[in-house]
Amino acid sequence: MARSGRAVIPVVLAVALLASRCSVFVPPPTSRLPAAAVAVPALLAGAPAAFADAIGDAAAKFSDATYPIAKKIDWGNTPIISNYFATESARNPKGVAKAVDALLESGLTMDPKLIKAAVAAHDKALDSALKDPNLVTTKADFAAVNEALARMIASANKDKFYKLLDAFPDNKQLQMDLYNQNDKAQAQAAFQTFKDLTSAVKAASTNGADALPVAPVTGGPIGDAAAKFSEATYPLAAKIDWGNTQQITKYISEISAKNPKGVATAFDKVLETGLTMDPKLIQAAVAAHDKALDNAINNPGLVTSKADWAAINEALARMIGSADAGKFKALLTAFPQNADLQMALFAANNPADAKAAYDTFVALTKAVSAR
Repeated sequence: MARSGRAVIPVVLAVALLASRCSVFVPPPTSRLPAAAVAVPALLAGAPAAFADAIGDAAAKFSDATYPIAKKIDWGNTPIISNYFATESARNPKGVAKAVDALLESGLTMDPKLIKAAVAAHDKALDSALKDPNLVTTKADFAAVNEALARMIASANKDKFYKLLDAFPDNKQLQMDLYNQNDKAQAQAAFQTFKDLTSAVKAASTNGADALPVAPVTGGPIGDAAAKFSEATYPLAAKIDWGNTQQITKYISEISAKNPKGVATAFDKVLETGLTMDPKLIQAAVAAHDKALDNAINNPGLVTSKADWAAINEALARMIGSADAGKFKALLTAFPQNADLQMALFAANNPADAKAAYDTFVALTKAVSAR
């Protein structure tokens, strides 16, 4: 699968991709609403100026109706959501991989300016949420996130985005579990505002007209270093069953429960770093992941081809190289207990192979720093 090798590629490489593109698709804690969030992943809204007032008005009404629901939630302790993420990839790894592939394909059709606006809104919302004991953002920031997401999503190709509504396995059951946690009358009223918002969105859709073309950059010192890194790490990655990565799954499920504020702070830094990256290089990195997933889905262990693995690593290296160096460096230690995870991953491999691969990683980081 399109991920980093267990022993030698820091989780921060994947995190950087999330910072740049994926994180804008999945609302942070303060915008994952039970009840009307039968809703939130599907906030469809548009960009054309002629529809701006309709979208803004509908998004404001949606936020007014759903914020009281969001405010009641302790976002550091959301067992229904946590259980879904912890178990679904183990139960149906191929289904989850296909859903993520659909997510990337939809994202590639979105307007990069609206993506950046949505990331910035999330970043600001996390800043205010970190001041609240239950990680609840302010009403103003909550509303800004919803409107920014709506406009971003409406810029997507409609067919590709609609496929996401039922792409994730057991998503409907998750939504019903969330819905049933709330007062039914309040939830239904909020859901009505969501339907009104989707209507405004559909009317304003640009259907992917403003997406960036994919333009991979290859060669040079970064290309040479990335090729050596890929050559050394692919044998390690090819041994992994990416549908059953227990150490990574355990880390994700446990650390957010143990230290929710620490994880939220780390994601805030992810978003801040992503905002400094070159949109064209982000697009190329997402496209490389999309292609790799296409080829990995039907392979045992969800392992992609060696060529796609190499393309991902080079695209990620170039994307990371475009980020503010200080902000990216802060990510290396941002996630709680990340060093322990890295050591556990390193120990799962032959020490000599892992060390040799790590040396190529160091050489790649130097090439990126010297860009």
